[in-house]
Amino acid sequence: MRYMGRYGSSRRGSIIRSIVRETGHNTWEGVFFFHPDDGIYRDHFPGYPVVPGSLIVHAFLKAADEAGIPEEYATIENFRFREFLSPGHYTYRIERRNDRLICLIYQDNRKLVTGVVRR
Repeated sequence: MRYMGRYGSSRRGSIIRSIVRETGHNTWEGVFFFHPDDGIYRDHFPGYPVVPGSLIVHAFLKAADEAGIPEEYATIENFRFREFLSPGHYTYRIERRNDRLICLIYQDNRKLVTGVVRR
């Protein structure tokens, strides 16, 4: 297992950490960490911090890049946020199928976020 480090600067919405490991041919799994001390949560939303969807999508794009999936995968499709995510740790999976990356955040066998990144 390889620690992938921090993405972006320390500015709002950029504190994401990820652990990525290849679990099979064209499949990667890891953990995103959306740091609860990030200033973005003061405004999104006051008293009820929620990870912005754009930050979740950004985390998937960076994890895919860190896992060695070429950057030409750039079109985002069909992201569904089935539950609000509070700051914290979330398990994810990325699976490459032909020209698509199938993205999933899950917890206790529940799908929290699903989406596709396509060339």
